[in-house]
Amino acid sequence: MKQFEQLSDRLAKKDLNADRFFSALKKCEYLGDFEINSVNELNALGFDAAETEKGDISLCTRTRNWREQRFCVVDIETNNLLSNPKVIEIGAVTMVNGAVLDEFHSLVFTDFLPDAIINLTGITVDMLKNAPSEAEVLEKFRLFLGTAVFVAHNVDFDYTFLSNAFKRHQFAPFLNRTLCTIKLARKTIKSDRYGLETLRGVLNITNGTLHRALSDAKSAAVVFQEACKNLPKFVVTTENLIEFTKSNKSFLELKLPFMEDD
Repeated sequence: MKQFEQLSDRLAKKDLNADRFFSALKKCEYLGDFEINSVNELNALGFDAAETEKGDISLCTRTRNWREQRFCVVDIETNNLLSNPKVIEIGAVTMVNGAVLDEFHSLVFTDFLPDAIINLTGITVDMLKNAPSEAEVLEKFRLFLGTAVFVAHNVDFDYTFLSNAFKRHQFAPFLNRTLCTIKLARKTIKSDRYGLETLRGVLNITNGTLHRALSDAKSAAVVFQEACKNLPKFVVTTENLIEFTKSNKSFLELKLPFMEDD
């Protein structure tokens, strides 16, 4: 999906001619196996694009104020098996301007779990024996996610694992923009470490437990809320926020509000 990431990053900077965009899309690894020829089909796969009056393709997150953006904060638990990787739980909450709008949660069927995962999560095979299949849960999750920005604490792991799960089931991929709360927290929250357990303590998050998907998604949502309170003024649009999160600027270079007391 590297080619698609490069294409979407180009679109994050300026509108692109529709014919050229869809032609480039067909050349992207994996996407070429699917017929994606319209903005509606892009939207169905989570890519928040629109067609302009000139007939160009525009990325809506490039001009939308981040306070009006729908974000979906996601966490997953997995069986941690390289030979047969599976999702065993998905939790997610949708947010706009710091307010939680809805939540999604499902366990996922499997007939085997390593003891290490049982001990870590508290999830047992008995809890999963009547759960829906991975394929069923992924399709429901896609509908819940919609075109929201996919947010997670270490987003590369969650997004990549779920993307690979979609591929295993030969589903069309999801193409949502992404944002990492670890990277964002490092720029906006004072802490010695930025793991979710540490940030729960720093931010006094007492609800829920670690290593359960919905609980961790809700904790990451609080991290996201708190981080957004310290954004610099130049972060206006959703793409500004995504780019800021990815940047390598240090605390001193950013001169954030909480540094004034230092």
